[in-house]
Amino acid sequence: MKTPLALRQILGSVVCGMICLVIAEGVPAADPTVSVDTVLRSPFRRVAGKAPGGAAVFPDSNSKWFDHSIGSPTVDFDGTTYRMWFVGMSRTKDPRIPYGFDERIGLFTSSDGVVWRIANGGRPVLDHGPEGAFDDCGIAHPFVLRIENRFLMWYGGIDGRAGKDVGDGPRHVRVEQVGLATSSDGIHWVRANKGRPVMAVGKKGSIDSVQATGMHVIRRGNEFVMWYGAYNGKHTIGLATSPDGIRWTKQNGGKSLPGLSGPKQLGPSVHFDGSQYLMYYNTIVAVPTGGSLWTMFAATSQDGIHWKPALEGRPVLGPAPPDNFGSANGKKGNNHSVHPSKLIVIKNRLRIWYGAEGHKPLPGKQFAPSAIGLMEASPEKRQ
Repeated sequence: MKTPLALRQILGSVVCGMICLVIAEGVPAADPTVSVDTVLRSPFRRVAGKAPGGAAVFPDSNSKWFDHSIGSPTVDFDGTTYRMWFVGMSRTKDPRIPYGFDERIGLFTSSDGVVWRIANGGRPVLDHGPEGAFDDCGIAHPFVLRIENRFLMWYGGIDGRAGKDVGDGPRHVRVEQVGLATSSDGIHWVRANKGRPVMAVGKKGSIDSVQATGMHVIRRGNEFVMWYGAYNGKHTIGLATSPDGIRWTKQNGGKSLPGLSGPKQLGPSVHFDGSQYLMYYNTIVAVPTGGSLWTMFAATSQDGIHWKPALEGRPVLGPAPPDNFGSANGKKGNNHSVHPSKLIVIKNRLRIWYGAEGHKPLPGKQFAPSAIGLMEASPEKRQ
């Protein structure tokens, strides 16, 4: 199917995407038009952090809200300070909270992207919405976009409903819908759209009848483009556009984006060099020892809709060392490398932060923790 003209104009106009946004405002960086081909020729490696298992940041056993797991990083660099918004998880017995894990959004900051400190006095920067709101039972999967001196955060709001309540998908899987909050400092946030979702789940039978969440947004001029995780019993990736970040129109006929590897996909991170799109995303992979792992792969596209696997179908990162924070083996822990943040170009380095899961619980915990790590590459120049 040929891409509608209006969508081609929108997608074709997103010349800067996240790469240009990140290096704006005087940030010391490499060529802002670093090409997708250059990125793909630059293999990523894990960068050992200061936290346990080589993580960049790790759950804090002294925290009341992120003592079990952290994940879903979304990172911005303004030339001086790195900011990482993340989801913090703690166990709860509240019967309204799906899966028994309470989720809120916090903020770490760093001067070098390696050593991080919790901000806001260790408190969440975005907590549950008021009772009766679409996010009154939790907040997950944030994505933050900086536009000049303002931050926009799209996120997945959790209201306690599940598949059984919307009549689609597995009965126990929670409902998530897209919300938006704005901030001038990254700490104090105000919910947009009067606290209502900016993109609701679809009708029964649609690709996002249970969940619309886990998004990546790019902008140029007055247009926003969002790739997001859609779920109706199967995880796939959808596309939507908006003139203001609040009113979204689902594109591609409401269908899942074609050409991506694996039986299901989630967690997109999309970058555009002016002529070609690059997506890092997650799909499920069976492992020889039994079980399966959510693993990060790459794909390219000319229009942002139709995709082709990149890296000859190989994962972005190889197996984690046994002592690594991301040592999930498919039986104990299922997240190998997931939910990549946007690509940041700093001088001669490409940086992406991502989530991963271990294979054994911490003392006194039931499940293995999730943490956040850094992967880095040096752009290779064609001879």
